[in-house]
Amino acid sequence: IVLRSIRYGEADRILDLYTRDAGLVSAIAKGIRRTKSRFGARLEPFSCVDFVAYQGRTLDTVTQAEVLKSFRGVRESLARFDAAAGMVGSVRALSGGDEADRRVFNLLYKGLDALEERGSGFQSIEVAFGLKLAILAGYAPQLEACLSCGANPDEAAGNVYFAPNLGGVLCADCRSATGDSFPLPPGTLERLEALIENPIREAPADTSLGEAVLRVVRSHVLAHAPGNALPGARR
Repeated sequence: IVLRSIRYGEADRILDLYTRDAGLVSAIAKGIRRTKSRFGARLEPFSCVDFVAYQGRTLDTVTQAEVLKSFRGVRESLARFDAAAGMVGSVRALSGGDEADRRVFNLLYKGLDALEERGSGFQSIEVAFGLKLAILAGYAPQLEACLSCGANPDEAAGNVYFAPNLGGVLCADCRSATGDSFPLPPGTLERLEALIENPIREAPADTSLGEAVLRVVRSHVLAHAPGNALPGARR
């Protein structure tokens, strides 16, 4: 799956791809921006492709490419594109290196497929994807109990807070010990837990609590990304 495509030189593009068998791979497609390029539009961002490349010193060079599924609808809608870019940013942040994980590949494919099929609620897909990816990467957020005292958030007095650097929730009493946290509106934890438990295509399309859950997931991924960098996708 093409994660991003960056212009290079007069006619080339450097591609970041997440592959089923080799993990994250960078490659160059030479001459792809020329009118008569043999690649045409087969290596657009978010496309699922079957490609052949030969290994170079720093970058592999793509020699053949065939589109398996273009996900054109994701690229042609700004709202879908933004959600897909968030998903790609999470993959690049939490799935670096050359360690292949077919679960990540399958999750990304299902996420793009869900984005293309539905007509609204794209942020919910991005949030569900980020949560499931964090779990696969070993950074599952702790939502069931306060990280410090173990209190049940449903029974704790006052607001419940999310601490990204700690990877979970804090009750109001324990939150005073750390400044890196923010309050969660009522119902946020329930929504997050439902997104974790249900298939990604069943993420609710309604926008209630959308910004709250999106903030939790984005801050959680950012806090656990190597170097605290969360790169996105580019055309």
